[in-house]
This record gives sequence, structure tokens and C-alpha cells, in this order.
Amino acid sequence: MAHEEFDLEKLERLFSKCKDGDIISIDAYVDAYEELSKLFSILGSVFGFVTSDVVEKIGILREYRTSEYSEKYITIQSMIRHEVETKTTNCKKKASGSRTLLRLHRALEFTARLMKDLNTADDHEKMSLITKTAYDSTLARHHPWLIRKGVHVAVYTLPTRKQFLEKLKVDNEERAKDLLAKVSEHQEEIFIITEELYTKEKLHDLP
Repeated sequence: MAHEEFDLEKLERLFSKCKDGDIISIDAYVDAYEELSKLFSILGSVFGFVTSDVVEKIGILREYRTSEYSEKYITIQSMIRHEVETKTTNCKKKASGSRTLLRLHRALEFTARLMKDLNTADDHEKMSLITKTAYDSTLARHHPWLIRKGVHVAVYTLPTRKQFLEKLKVDNEERAKDLLAKVSEHQEEIFIITEELYTKEKLHDLP
């Protein structure tokens, strides 16, 4: 995915369409995540493993949406309810929708934190510190020591906040802050709703 294709305004628009009240559309979620995956590419090789994993998970959820059980996979709520009722959340033959979404859900917590911190940081603050702080407080707890160490080393190749925003094609400071705040807010709301669903059904430990 080419860096120049990433569109922060498009990302905000897509995430704003993900939920209706507390109901989250899988199609809208996956569409938004497809755009979000380009952000991981911009972050460089440090998050290359996340990019490939995200693309794979997007593909799995799209397959469920075109399967014979597609009507059960219209929303996150209906998907989890269906898989809990049919006891397929931990299916050995194929990654369940619940397990697949859990990986995207964890990464969403990271990007929500990253967007929030990008919004409040000054232009010359290093992306290495912003990214490391966001990572350590979110995704890091789901990764083994070797990956955490690799991220900590690789983040030092990242540019300043100002240079990073230029890669996002947002050169107006106020517009950038507005979009970052909105994206972060959308993602946090979606994360909280999904987190509560996984907690309620005790699905956080899906392998």
C-alpha cells in the first residue's frame, strides 16, 4: 500500500460510520480498518508485522460476510452472539470471527492512543517517544518480550511529529489536530463497546 494513498480525512469519515448507537457494523469497521492499515505502513518496518496481520484479519472478516452465514456477521454484536451460541469462538478448523476481531480490537486501542498523543504533542516532539508510549500502554501487553524489544529499538527510526504529519498529507495544524481528535474519539468509543462485549462473554483469552 503506497504511503501517499493514506487519507486522514477519509479515515475519520469511515470510522464515524462504524456505529449506530452501540451497534457496530462489521462492513463499516473493516472498511475503516483497511484505510487504517495504511497508517501502519507509514510507521515503517517497525510495525510491518502488524500491517500483514491486519490485512489477513480484514480478509477473514470479509470472507465471513460473504459466507452462507453472512446474516450472522452483519454487526459485531450479532457475530459474537452467533459464535457464542454455536460454541465456535475457539474453532480449531478456521479462525473464528471473534478471535479475528480480537486482534484488530487490540491494535485499535493502540491507534486510538497514538492519535490522541499526536494531537496533543508539539511539532518537534519525536515520533519515537510518542509511538513507544502509546505502544507500551496498549499493544505491548499482548506481545512477547522479543517483539516488544524490537519495537523499542525500531521506533528510533521514526521522524518528528511535524515530518510524520506531512506524510499524512495534513499540513494545516488546526485541521490536523481536529482530525486526530475526531479519529481518536471514534476509535475509543468503538473500542469501549467492543471491550465490554468481550468482557461480558469472557472472550479476551481466545488463543
